[in-house]
Amino acid sequence: MRRIKTLIHIHTDYSYDSNIAPERLIAYAERNGFGCIAVTDHDTIEGARRMQAMTDLRIIIGEEVSTVDGHVIGLFLQQRIEPGMSACDTALAIKHQGGLVLVPHPFNKLFGCGIGRAAYDMLDLIDAVEINNAQNPLPMPDWAAARLARKAGIPAFVGADSHRAFSIAPCFQWMEPFEGPVDFLNALKGAELVPGRHPPGYFVDIGCQLARYVMRVGLSQTVGRNAHPAPVPVRVSSNE
Repeated sequence: MRRIKTLIHIHTDYSYDSNIAPERLIAYAERNGFGCIAVTDHDTIEGARRMQAMTDLRIIIGEEVSTVDGHVIGLFLQQRIEPGMSACDTALAIKHQGGLVLVPHPFNKLFGCGIGRAAYDMLDLIDAVEINNAQNPLPMPDWAAARLARKAGIPAFVGADSHRAFSIAPCFQWMEPFEGPVDFLNALKGAELVPGRHPPGYFVDIGCQLARYVMRVGLSQTVGRNAHPAPVPVRVSSNE
């Protein structure tokens, strides 16, 4: 049975910091043989819903939720998860919808986006851990995430975490065909993970974006073009 080339953890311009238009993401996926995309915009599912209505490609509705501990991803969502809760309460809200709880870049301390040690308090709620985040410029956080997944016996995935249209899928997974959340998780356990990292120019571009935020200089009109509302601030967790 033919495996599905699957892209997990991707941001459209419904995320405040991404310039990837849904149309461009769909065209890229079709051109490069992807059969499934798990769209995980920041604190919204509107981009994923729009893409689902635009294409016959398999689109998983997801959300990268801003919690007080860091970011948590929900997949197979029916409704938007409200940001600002604890990581544990966010995971419970995802489970309440029948969704899957994925932990992206758990040990990335930059901007408090990783939940760090809070992951150990909710191991029974985590369905998968991101052991390769293409947006990590250095591999050490990925190594720590891989150790967590291995020791806890939790399935692993690789996340593109792409925010720029010129580098969409440096990593992905080949998965057996699946239907819903349970099938997806079973397929992920036996998936072939293809790790990767964004090119140097990507990090330069993201760094320039950060500098513009700090200097209060306007961003390109293509970045976050459809984002609403503004992102919820996330504190740096004391668990880091």
